[in-house]
Amino acid sequence: MKRLISLILAILLICTFLSGCFKPEKASIINSDIDRENSGLIVHFIDIGQGDSILLESKGEFALIDGGEYSEREIVVSYLSSQGVEDLNFIISTHPHSDHCGSLSEVIRNFDTETLICPDVDNDTPSWDYVLDAADERGVSYTTPEPYDTYKLGDATITILSPSSDAVYSNLNDYSIVCKAEYGNTSFMLTGDAEKLIEKQLIRDGFDLSADVLKCGHHGSSTSSCSEFLDAVNPSAAIISCGKNNDYGHPHRETVSELKSRNIPYWRTDTDGTIVAASDGEDIYISTSSQSPVSVTQATASENARYIGNKNSKVFHFSECAGVKDMSDKNKVNFYSRDEAASKGYKPCKSCTP
Repeated sequence: MKRLISLILAILLICTFLSGCFKPEKASIINSDIDRENSGLIVHFIDIGQGDSILLESKGEFALIDGGEYSEREIVVSYLSSQGVEDLNFIISTHPHSDHCGSLSEVIRNFDTETLICPDVDNDTPSWDYVLDAADERGVSYTTPEPYDTYKLGDATITILSPSSDAVYSNLNDYSIVCKAEYGNTSFMLTGDAEKLIEKQLIRDGFDLSADVLKCGHHGSSTSSCSEFLDAVNPSAAIISCGKNNDYGHPHRETVSELKSRNIPYWRTDTDGTIVAASDGEDIYISTSSQSPVSVTQATASENARYIGNKNSKVFHFSECAGVKDMSDKNKVNFYSRDEAASKGYKPCKSCTP
């Protein structure tokens, strides 16, 4: 009997060890035009200045997270229309600060939606009052989500991580709805203005925080994106939504330093314009709002990417290798370590020997 118990314990230990060894691969981040037909989830980080507005798209269905200031309402409505939006499955207002909820009143008046998802927190300001008035006029119901609630959007799933409906915080930013959008083997962590208190709480609560793309909290402020949270998310790329020459100095150098120290490439709406990230279920393709910012995006990635792979030859090079110069942008894949390149089946270049 003792031998049997010992054997079972040994098997369990081996299984535990093996499960830790075989972790899902991180998605590659590829600078490329967006292939809409082959993308199961497209996430648009709309450039609306100092604020947040994120359009989610999957298989012809749409949802909106935040809308920026009321002054940016025409930009948001126009952008949604340009993407073929006629109605929204739901709208998430992460929290009732004007730089997140301001334009939602106009969105609600221009696009049919049944549900407004928002935290249970009072904020008697004109911007939020306009949103509630518009929702009442259009018969839109309010929903306060709970952690682990899920919402389907086409083939994608959006899971709520925070806050709980009974949570009490002194800082309105910490009421921000934090959610994770997933399609296939890829995922996006979308954090509103949630600060370090919430990031550490999510870690303590045992959520699976790993994600391929992180939308940095609070516009890249040093009050968010703490070391522990970045380690837990371990993103392959980060997005910062902020305005040009904003009064807050966003993104703060502390946040940028944390990203650079981890070799995480990042894009900013103040320098790259609207940023679009599309997932085919395995890899994520990132582009920006016009042809000229695309080169900025590629330059940003090259600064962070130590190695460049060729999708045709399955060979990876040092980023400064002469072989990279002859490579078309569509064939390039950015890697941030030799292990990442090898895990994707790429072999080292014989000339530059990375």
